[in-house]
Amino acid sequence: MIGVVYNKHKKDAKDLFDYIVNWYKNKGKVVVIKIEDLTDDCEFIVVLGGDGTILSTAKLIQPKTIPILGINLGRLGFLTSVEKENVDLYLEKSLDKNNYKIEERIMLDVEIHNDGNVIYKDIALNDVVFTRNYLEGMLGFLVKVSEVNVDEFFADGYIISTPTGSTAYSLSAGGPILTPEMDVILLTPICAHTLYARPIVVQGSEEIDVILTSVGRKSIITVDGQRNYKLSNKSSVKINKSKVITKTIRFKNRVFFKVLGDKIGKRK
Repeated sequence: MIGVVYNKHKKDAKDLFDYIVNWYKNKGKVVVIKIEDLTDDCEFIVVLGGDGTILSTAKLIQPKTIPILGINLGRLGFLTSVEKENVDLYLEKSLDKNNYKIEERIMLDVEIHNDGNVIYKDIALNDVVFTRNYLEGMLGFLVKVSEVNVDEFFADGYIISTPTGSTAYSLSAGGPILTPEMDVILLTPICAHTLYARPIVVQGSEEIDVILTSVGRKSIITVDGQRNYKLSNKSSVKINKSKVITKTIRFKNRVFFKVLGDKIGKRK
């Protein structure tokens, strides 16, 4: 069984979706086109879209851990496995497990607390971002790692990301690039009002607490750039490595640092 889904808002996605569905059927594969119909017997799910489509699919298929084979129809597509120009070559390769490896990527459980009560839960593959309205003052954060105070920061925002998310917003904010299979969590301040606030990498087993000490009227937390929740001056956020993982397919000729150079280093 193979799943195939697509981003309905991407140009020409439906035509490519139909082509891929028929291609696998002609190879004798059972094809499922609804996420809710997928089972743990599914070999992998082909996702047509960009990074945002991969992120939303990773959440929708939980708690199943079906490998994702992404076909890039977006601008960057760092999480995808294949560019659309090479679809036929990699569809053929996908029939033989010797042609690819399955990467396991950690995810983050997110809980927002108000007055000690959990009011919101989510899960992130990329990152959790604290941001403010830019017409207001800076945010204040007390950051703890496994109940030990790191420091209080005043900044435009704060990013807590997985290694997968290290090439997203965190990179733009000056964070390091981490290879996706690492078991660590990255903490990156955004335009902090201090000379010594720098990105920090901690073990994936650490528990992260962010306590808001100064909050604007339109301060929010955003999960994977897609879901957000308004914060108050009573909010605190607890972030842990999830027991759930995301599996992605990487073809053996698509080495991480080559993809990094192609998609980021050589962009104009």
